Amino acid sequence: MFALFSRRRGWRTISLLSTICVFVVVAAYKLILVPAVEEELQPVVVYSENLPTPLVPVWEKPGSHHVYLANGCFLFITRTMSLTKVRRTMFDIQKRFNDRYGYPYVFLSEQPLSELFQESARYMAGPNVSVEFGLIQEEDWGYPEWIVPERAEQAAMDWAEANDMAADRAGYRHMLRYWAGPFASHPLMQKYRFMWRLEPGSHYTCDFEYDPFLYLESRRLSYGFSISFTEMPDAVPSLASAAREFVSENAEIFEETASSSNSLGWLFDMEYNRCQFLTNSEIVDLDFIRSKKYLRLFGHLDRKGGMYYERWSDATVRSLAVAMFLNSTQVAWLDDIGYKHDLLNNCPTSVERQMRCACDPAKSSHRLPMSCSARWSTSARSINPNDI
Repeated sequence: MFALFSRRRGWRTISLLSTICVFVVVAAYKLILVPAVEEELQPVVVYSENLPTPLVPVWEKPGSHHVYLANGCFLFITRTMSLTKVRRTMFDIQKRFNDRYGYPYVFLSEQPLSELFQESARYMAGPNVSVEFGLIQEEDWGYPEWIVPERAEQAAMDWAEANDMAADRAGYRHMLRYWAGPFASHPLMQKYRFMWRLEPGSHYTCDFEYDPFLYLESRRLSYGFSISFTEMPDAVPSLASAAREFVSENAEIFEETASSSNSLGWLFDMEYNRCQFLTNSEIVDLDFIRSKKYLRLFGHLDRKGGMYYERWSDATVRSLAVAMFLNSTQVAWLDDIGYKHDLLNNCPTSVERQMRCACDPAKSSHRLPMSCSARWSTSARSINPNDI
């Protein structure tokens, strides 16, 4: 009887000790491990202590601190048939960056996107992220009145034949023209200060350890790029002369700005070198795109017809505008962003950064002879616009 009682007391003691151990483990988990994990998941807010940083809290995930966002959005210009490519790009950007931040998406299209497309985009973005869809204004998509469609179509076929490539469709040229300027005036874009362009089918190959929107805002940067390259010679044969004509006809624009307010040395070194940014992954301050000087340059180049009679693109226009109106301290080469689209890609060179990437730095486009990224670091100096 005494032995039975002892065994029962022993089991009760063991049971009590087990309960205490479980309690201690759970308490330790809640007090130590959970806060550490939550802290690790917090986004890194990048800011400069020397500059004003107008950050506004917009939403809070359960169990986390406030997330401060810049006034920016992702922008797709796409079609229903590109849904699979859009999903692929959204998957990357959400997993690598936006699941921790919640920046909104804007989709613009010439024709209404299908219900399946819209449902898929909202699902990919998640419940806490705003997703808006808008139609491009009819007057902004099509041949301008000063362009002769037949001449434009013939020019596209001639260029394609000379370069053994497929001729650009008219809709493709309309899209490039829209990206060059009119997109920033769309009603859905009016409330945003910054735009991060997303190209359907592009890949983001590295985790983001900071917020590029806030990086630009806090440092008063107007433009961010990850890849730049040299355009083909016969794609932009008359661009340099059009640029010189703009300078001579708009002297007051350059008289109003300081002599150090450009980076034309990147584009002109004795002659026009055809360098341009890959705009497919650009992050841009829309106040710059909406500025009087930018719109005047866009209007001048638009009237020249090079986007239809030659092969100028939005990259051609944007690169000239950046070099003409911004100095090197207003532009960021975001070389730590892992990005891939078609044959062009950017992979960080930092060994530490590569630990959070799925890309091969040996194949990064900045290593190619056609790259202009290294040139930006060494030659983006201000020169007299009259000397280009």
